[in-house]
Amino acid sequence: MYTTKQFWLSILIVAIIFSGLGFFIASINKPTDNQNTFQAGWEAAKQRLEKTGMITTIEGMGITTVSGEIKQFQDNKINLKINPLEPLADPELDNRIVLVDDSTKIYQLVGKNQEQYQKEVEEFGKKMAKQTENPEEIIEPIESPEPFTKKVLSLDDIKIGQRITVIAQEDIKEVKQFKAIEIIVEFIPGSTEELPL
Repeated sequence: MYTTKQFWLSILIVAIIFSGLGFFIASINKPTDNQNTFQAGWEAAKQRLEKTGMITTIEGMGITTVSGEIKQFQDNKINLKINPLEPLADPELDNRIVLVDDSTKIYQLVGKNQEQYQKEVEEFGKKMAKQTENPEEIIEPIESPEPFTKKVLSLDDIKIGQRITVIAQEDIKEVKQFKAIEIIVEFIPGSTEELPL
């Protein structure tokens, strides 16, 4: 029969043997530096998630619009905390610097009067029905009515904490700093005009 000392001694010997065996096997199967990088693992995880459909990527697509919250606005530079473009996008690109000047168009979306909007929807429906009945008479494309109008603002109307949508001329998917050609302010604190729900 084992004594307590013999029991603990045999446990210690088994642990040493298996630890040594583990180190020996690990040294034989040691991966190369290229196989054992964080980036390689990250890319493999992204590919795996894409294959399962759990995330979608916008690779190969140009992005000219981002939305987010103004964190700082000084010297015609807006520090914008954006909503990530992809779940696994580079976190450094969550903060963008948006350059603005006098040529940047700035708007706020203002909801139309419900009666006016309903009238535009009915008119649109009539035009669509007419074109469907006579497709050979299509003269110009019909634009669907928008439930809002754009109210022109100035740089002075931009405030820290506002949520904005920024439009650029070039692809800004991987760009930290870019020039805005248009900014749409989602809400102006203290404004009596609010967007429709």
